[in-house]
Amino acid sequence: MRTFLRLLGSELERFSARRMARVLLIIAVGIGVLVGTITFLVTDEHSAPDNATVQECYEDLEQWGLEESEKREACSDWGDNRFHLTWLLGESTEDWSETRPTPEPNRTEPFRGLEGILPAIGGLLAILTGGLVGASFFGAEYRFGTIEQVLLWEPRRNRVLLAKYLTTFIGSALVATTGSLAIAFSLWPTALAKGTTQGVDARFWIDLISTSGRIGIAAGLLGIISGTVAIFTRHTAGAVMSLLGYQIIGGIIINVWIKWLAPWDPLFNITAFLSESDTTKWVKQREFGLTYWTEVSANSYLTAGLIAFAIASVFALGGFIVFNRRDVS
Repeated sequence: MRTFLRLLGSELERFSARRMARVLLIIAVGIGVLVGTITFLVTDEHSAPDNATVQECYEDLEQWGLEESEKREACSDWGDNRFHLTWLLGESTEDWSETRPTPEPNRTEPFRGLEGILPAIGGLLAILTGGLVGASFFGAEYRFGTIEQVLLWEPRRNRVLLAKYLTTFIGSALVATTGSLAIAFSLWPTALAKGTTQGVDARFWIDLISTSGRIGIAAGLLGIISGTVAIFTRHTAGAVMSLLGYQIIGGIIINVWIKWLAPWDPLFNITAFLSESDTTKWVKQREFGLTYWTEVSANSYLTAGLIAFAIASVFALGGFIVFNRRDVS
């Protein structure tokens, strides 16, 4: 056990010393700073809704016979055009609003496009960091021949590969999580100076930590997948091109010709896992002599996360088989 921990520590030290890891960390933080800076520059200061606006909302809801607490909750942000920091994690709506009509405000909400921005950009961060970290970390071993030196120090290949997989997972997760938190905190000045931090409570912080954690896990799983592809191809560029080809061409094939495979697409499941939404699948139906495809719910976001983990595990198993059977020179 001590030997493995020393091996893992050595791999983590090598990872932290890699230029690619540092560049990706700078890019991840830079994306967050860029989002925050642009948001601050384009944001105009707005005021909270006045009493007359809230009263108008109350009057519009009178016909629905709602309780006082329900009307107060529905009208709390009526006419509110301020930038809300809580939009970072998605729109906060109550279940009752889906079943009871709500007034349609005659207003503009210039920042509604930022709703759920963290899961969306987090998905890109996970793909960027996980894909490049895994591909470069494993590909460089074959390119520079350092994998032979590692095996001279520790000849047990399973231990070596396990340490590398764990290092890839941890490194990818840390870079992606740091980037996601940078996005969140970069929007804080805009909320304080030109918007509002209303709704930023304990639940918000829990959701923020949870979302950032899921982004890190997704990046780690993608890092394992891309690292395994690098083992197969023995080249960083080969792994990156393979992943890009799958994302572009594979996505088209799945969505057009083999729709039934969509619930098992790793990127599809990771996206659902990040956004806490159900995955969907296409089912062929026949009615009135016509055949058509319809989209139905497939798996919950937790199931989607487990599927992504299972797919990464299958890739890792393939990596162990190839790494043990093939000459590394």
